[in-house]
Amino acid sequence: MNPQFFQPLWDLLGIRGWSSYATIEWIPFILATPITYLATRYIKIDLKKTYIIQVWMFYVGILGSKLFHILFDEKLDEYVSLVRTMGFTTLLTQEFLYPWKGGQVFYGGILTGLAGGTLLAYFLYRGPDRRLNIIRTNDVAVFTVYMMSSIGRVGCYLQGCCYGAISETFGVVFPARSAAAYGVFRQGLSESAFIPTPPLIPTQLIETCTSGSIFLFLLFRLRKADQLWTGYFAWHALMFHAIARFCIEFLRIDRRGGFWMFSTSQWIAITVATILIIIRIRMLRSNRPLVKGGVQGV
Repeated sequence: MNPQFFQPLWDLLGIRGWSSYATIEWIPFILATPITYLATRYIKIDLKKTYIIQVWMFYVGILGSKLFHILFDEKLDEYVSLVRTMGFTTLLTQEFLYPWKGGQVFYGGILTGLAGGTLLAYFLYRGPDRRLNIIRTNDVAVFTVYMMSSIGRVGCYLQGCCYGAISETFGVVFPARSAAAYGVFRQGLSESAFIPTPPLIPTQLIETCTSGSIFLFLLFRLRKADQLWTGYFAWHALMFHAIARFCIEFLRIDRRGGFWMFSTSQWIAITVATILIIIRIRMLRSNRPLVKGGVQGV
């Protein structure tokens, strides 16, 4: 929980280096290529096209996660002011295209990234298997998504953002001048941002555990991909995450927007879970056989 956790390493190497958040965020990007290769060994889909789609998903997800942050995290006025002072082009290059600067909404990145990947896959694939290949693309993508989430939330923990409620029994004290320190001060829960925070529930690490569990579940089931229906991995990953995120949100107190009794992420989780249930019911009621192994068409 130190924004400069890696500074001793940078000093040893004699370089400027990055913040803890930025350093951690780069790790999953490096691992994305071998994870995708592993997934495509069992989920039969064109590897080259999958890499192209995932690069596109990455950039679309960055834009989407920042857009969700601006619209739903009560940041609209702040960014309108930035546009007036910096200009839209500067804001785009310095904020939207740099995920390691923070200010991202993970759910926004997932939804816009998968939507962008689905759209690109529609144009890249042709023939009777187009619909199945689009679904397989998302099946492969969720491996990278939840690997990124499980690692990336460690960066949130070191940065001090996305913090939980005050808890003497299950709380962690974040240092002065961390994102958590500034956050609880603005909320009137601390006397100053220049002193350590009260004990806060480490919701970042809880989400690391839930996303990591989803990722391990996907890996565990991967060897049996030829026995599972197309869309199995994406459906289960998104459903498990919707349930976990809905529950975790009750533990958080950082400002992230909301309506009525639920936060923005909880409303998104409810919507995602509802859509997934409808899709599964329609699949079970359909007269068409479930496609297994991602090999044969329907």
